[in-house]
Amino acid sequence: MLSPTPWAVVCDFDGTALTEDLGDQVAYRFAGVDHYRAAAARYQVGELDFGRLLVEIFGGIRATREEIAAFALDRFAWRPGFEAFVAASRDAGRRFLVVSSGLDVYIEPVLDRLAPELRTHVELRANRARCAPDGLTVAFHGEDCGSCGFCKGHVVRELQAAGSRVVLCGDGTGDRHAADAADRVFARKGSSLVRYCAERGIPHDVFETFHQVMERFRG
Repeated sequence: MLSPTPWAVVCDFDGTALTEDLGDQVAYRFAGVDHYRAAAARYQVGELDFGRLLVEIFGGIRATREEIAAFALDRFAWRPGFEAFVAASRDAGRRFLVVSSGLDVYIEPVLDRLAPELRTHVELRANRARCAPDGLTVAFHGEDCGSCGFCKGHVVRELQAAGSRVVLCGDGTGDRHAADAADRVFARKGSSLVRYCAERGIPHDVFETFHQVMERFRG
């Protein structure tokens, strides 16, 4: 008898694993709200693709890694049930990947606040930051689809090619190509990912907490 195909979890970080977009808060704090809004306005009118938007938003930051990490640790809050969902995935033998278009400089310190047995189970795929006095630079992780900078759809397909079915938990623009490819999608209530899935007929569950994800997804 064939064993069932294992599941792997791909979970967005900003606004999904966390209750707010911490990357935006980092940009507001260290690059300034006006700088952020100017870059966002250029994105809205099509002057920048999503990858270039990230470069522009974070490029105005001149803080050190230590300063950014300290701010992130003071600001972050897990979405209710996130830690329990990681634990359930570990107990079920499901790979758990936090996949983010954000930066390792603020994501890694936050993930390190997980209990050690949970942190060792979580794999991180994120863009890398180089902090310097003349501005932060972004090194994109993995393959680029031409619009995302770091395309999460490639991560989903990589896991599928390795023999897993993939459940995605996400909320935004950077999760769209992952939703296109995933075997099951959970989209945060009120997010642009909900609208994207609805417009394209992608089956999806809407959630507010990871307790709801666990109720509906047994894997």
